[in-house]
Amino acid sequence: MIVTTEGGRVEGVEVDGLAVVRNIPYAEPPFGERRFRPPVRREPWDGVRDGTVSGPAAPQPINDDTLQIDYFNPAVWGEDCLTLEVWSPDLSGSAPVMVWIHGGGFLFGVGSAPAHSGRTFARDGIVHVAINYRLGAEGFLPAGDGSDNLGLRDMVAALEWVQRNIAAFGGDPDNVTIFGESGGAVGVMHVLAMPSSRGLYQRAIAQSGSPFASVALADGERMTAKLAKRLGVAATREGLASVPVERMAAESLPFGTAFVTNPIANGPSAFMLSPFRAVYGTPSLPDSPVDAAKLDPGVPLLAGTNRNESYEFARALDGGGVKRAVVEIARRMMGGGGRIGRSYRNATRAIPSGIRLLEAVWTDWSFRIPTIRLAEARRADTYLYEFRWESPSLPQGLGAIHTLEIPFVRDDFASLLATGKFGEDLLGPNPPSELATRMHAAWVAFAKSGDPGWPTYEPSRRSTMVFDEVSGVVTDAAAVERVAWEGTR
Repeated sequence: MIVTTEGGRVEGVEVDGLAVVRNIPYAEPPFGERRFRPPVRREPWDGVRDGTVSGPAAPQPINDDTLQIDYFNPAVWGEDCLTLEVWSPDLSGSAPVMVWIHGGGFLFGVGSAPAHSGRTFARDGIVHVAINYRLGAEGFLPAGDGSDNLGLRDMVAALEWVQRNIAAFGGDPDNVTIFGESGGAVGVMHVLAMPSSRGLYQRAIAQSGSPFASVALADGERMTAKLAKRLGVAATREGLASVPVERMAAESLPFGTAFVTNPIANGPSAFMLSPFRAVYGTPSLPDSPVDAAKLDPGVPLLAGTNRNESYEFARALDGGGVKRAVVEIARRMMGGGGRIGRSYRNATRAIPSGIRLLEAVWTDWSFRIPTIRLAEARRADTYLYEFRWESPSLPQGLGAIHTLEIPFVRDDFASLLATGKFGEDLLGPNPPSELATRMHAAWVAFAKSGDPGWPTYEPSRRSTMVFDEVSGVVTDAAAVERVAWEGTR
């Protein structure tokens, strides 16, 4: 099949009766003279572009240690990376549109990975768009000359492309929902606060994100200076652009690892966050997401977290010389008086000391409480959820880990199981298909109507949908922890 876009014609394929068009450029390659500069609209091309196979990811460190599987990660990266792919139920229709922003800590990932397949959404009447955007230093370190938040600006450029072109794929440009997970959810929360994004979407979904993941411009500039010193160049656009793309991508992983694993030096903000972040206090992002939410009516938001977001991270850091630093920074987060720690030990789960307490505190500090704070600040309809289903391969009470909700949201166990033992261990022999059906239906309903099927989150009731083997609405699901963090988080 051939689809005509503003840039030219693109050839796609049919999969199970659905139209799939891949590797569609929404901006010029952001390298060469365009490196460390805002995205530029793609010039038209001649002939028919091949959209039957996925294009390259944004430059990033790719080796055997980067998440170890290809469920989330690309096989290759390349400079012509500002592309997207579309799954459509009907090229002649006018269906709701969902634009997916992949996760990966603003360092890894690609929109075309198996984890992000749009097949099931297209099956259920949604035009699904998955985008790539610049990662690491290329996208999230300010280098002067208006080079801040380039990864976020890529996201906005993709949304502008959707407005101009999605009708050719059977999508309704007036019914667009942006959604993402982890780094992608952080992207969603920050795009909501960007003045340039106004009117480009009608709803938003943030899975396991944090509105507190950005920093003030001055802090971002200090991080740029640290990387520039490591690279031996000036902390300017010209200095960073002089570093070969391959070296910049390779250096980003040890630079990020050193930041995350040295929380004593870098402070609590290093927890669960890469050094590559959005910066506020600039024309592209004047305010942090929470402050922006207080000022702007915004759009309806569906947001939530998994119960054990931080278990895998806590387990990875709970050893060697890092352990002492982790314990110390956890103590600082909880306050010297121990009030927060006592609240967790006396809460419903009666969490003991050790890694279980660390995981619970870390999860709430990084994800759950910030998401609640954003909901409290917003003036528009906000729906909260918590995912509690546990992988049977993990210790009981610690199994609802980061990213585990993705195959449920997508009603797609097959893509995860195709990874072999990794997927089989995570899902176990009998994953609850009814839970996947229910979560996926809620996401589709929200994209179509703005109502996922449960009450909005209001301070008087704090309704939260808990997704588990048995799902249901819980009043103030985070009551003890939420109160414990007041005045601290």
